[in-house]
Amino acid sequence: MGSTGITEADVDKAMAVGESGRQSLRRDDPAIQALAAAVSVRRRLEGEDAVTDDELLAAHDQLHAKMPHRNGGSLEALADALLGRGIVPSPDDYDGDWWLWWPKKGYGPCRDCRQRRSLTRYSAKWGKPYRYLCARCRKQELADDTAYLNSVTGVVPVEGESAESPFSRRTTALIGQLGSQLAAPERQAGRPDTEQWGEYIDRLMEILGPLDWAGWQVPDEYDSDWDDETGPMLFATLWRTSAALDVEYYPREGRLRFLPYDDVCGDFPESFSALDEEVELTVTLEGDEAVTVVQHRAGALGLLDATRVRVVEGADPEAAEAFEAESLLSLFSPAASYRKIPVADIVKEAVQHPDLSTYLRWVVGMAGRNVHPDPVPDAAALGIAAWCWRNETAVEAHHLPSDVLMARVNIAVTRAVLPHVCPYEGIDWDGIEQSLTDTDWRLPNGRTVSSLFGDGWQEVQSTVREQIRKWQRLDSELLGPDTTLRLMTIGGSTSYTRHWWGQGRWRAICEGIVQDAVRAEFTLPQPYDCRGSDALIDDLEDPDMQSDAVLDWLIDMPEAPVSGPHGLRHHPVTQPLVREYDPWWATPEGVGASCPSGPQGT
Repeated sequence: MGSTGITEADVDKAMAVGESGRQSLRRDDPAIQALAAAVSVRRRLEGEDAVTDDELLAAHDQLHAKMPHRNGGSLEALADALLGRGIVPSPDDYDGDWWLWWPKKGYGPCRDCRQRRSLTRYSAKWGKPYRYLCARCRKQELADDTAYLNSVTGVVPVEGESAESPFSRRTTALIGQLGSQLAAPERQAGRPDTEQWGEYIDRLMEILGPLDWAGWQVPDEYDSDWDDETGPMLFATLWRTSAALDVEYYPREGRLRFLPYDDVCGDFPESFSALDEEVELTVTLEGDEAVTVVQHRAGALGLLDATRVRVVEGADPEAAEAFEAESLLSLFSPAASYRKIPVADIVKEAVQHPDLSTYLRWVVGMAGRNVHPDPVPDAAALGIAAWCWRNETAVEAHHLPSDVLMARVNIAVTRAVLPHVCPYEGIDWDGIEQSLTDTDWRLPNGRTVSSLFGDGWQEVQSTVREQIRKWQRLDSELLGPDTTLRLMTIGGSTSYTRHWWGQGRWRAICEGIVQDAVRAEFTLPQPYDCRGSDALIDDLEDPDMQSDAVLDWLIDMPEAPVSGPHGLRHHPVTQPLVREYDPWWATPEGVGASCPSGPQGT
């Protein structure tokens, strides 16, 4: 086997994967040999042995031909490595289905500019095939497409015109130009053509944008169906780490449904549903209103925050251990890929690292024990605010004179951090340091943060800078951007921050507090005693823009008796939603058949 680079250990691993997939295969079976070749290439990629482009592509193609399913993630890993070298399939390669296992996002040479950058698998409208482009080239292509549409349709956006108006006018123009084609039998029957399906997919991806930003893997390809009564339908399963939910979209009816995920086949034993019941939303076919509707409802459902999940009481101990092991793998596997060393070595380094061990033991292991290691930028910003500003620094030693003022500064810190946290590029620690240590950094009312701390500002500035640089070193030298983002997400998802602005459930929390106060016939703070509770809820989305009286009312609600209802400090609505993982598959009855798709990149 030495001439091919395949060792007996590679074959052993291939056999283990085959057996875990309930396949009965011999060591000399072509499928096992193909998988062993893939294992060999992955091993050499992680080490110092050279692997040529031809070897890498051959291993990928052979594995796709002989064992496209249940290959232990090798096909996806080889595809990711090929992308990193700029080797990307043509649209019709692999029967046109290569997008099923090739990564949605990666790092490598951009197809257009050839610079090595973060890439996204991308297909704009107007029938262009999938390709991998960097953000700059996608933006340029969008500009080029817009210019082309301007010339073809004669419609040019005018200053002050909404984004939807040019689209509507262009559509009208194109319909006029293509009237004869629109009379085709498929159109007459009301069924969408390829272009319409593409527009529906683009719209669904836009509507699901808040979930995409919150770490959910929003696909750019969907299963579809057609019904004479309901019209077109798109559906898919969204994954984030091991959590899943099903989505159905009915564009003609303006309906979007979120449904609980059920792993009926037991193919993904560590998966669990992010929802307990169905949720239906009314969404528009155009405009930003639908995105806002999804953002508010998904936030209330806890889908825009990190998932909290506990193993159900009485679960099989081995299943519970497997679930915890899978969570640990989700947290540290990206670091292992970043460092190109085994996960076990990363975990060992992390728990022994003097700057990280306490955080892992206290924040991850205790305060954030039920928090799933999801990559959620907004929650990570809260984690940075909590552990690089409020804790482990001199901020608490110079506590501000009122809770209202402290809340204003907390919000200002979170706002300053948010622009520097990206799910694709990671955390810009230099930008965060500059923002949080700037002597001229101001609150919305014009007061500088430095002036609030008086003579203590230099100590605050110094200790905050020290914390940020500590995490910057951990990010670059030990953890890498993905694992660091997940650790900060856990840090921003403990009980310490459950009252803070910036979490996905913030609007829902404010709704619960205000609605309870209205039911108790409490007096709303001015001017909302006249404007009403709906206006108050809307305006509390930006609480730092409200008066001290409004913020004080929200935090402690002066009319509240001991029995409640209460303000933000004590209201039960601030308790996060917690899901349960119930490993029914661990029992003899939990044996199922195979299923077609599941979580990627965990």
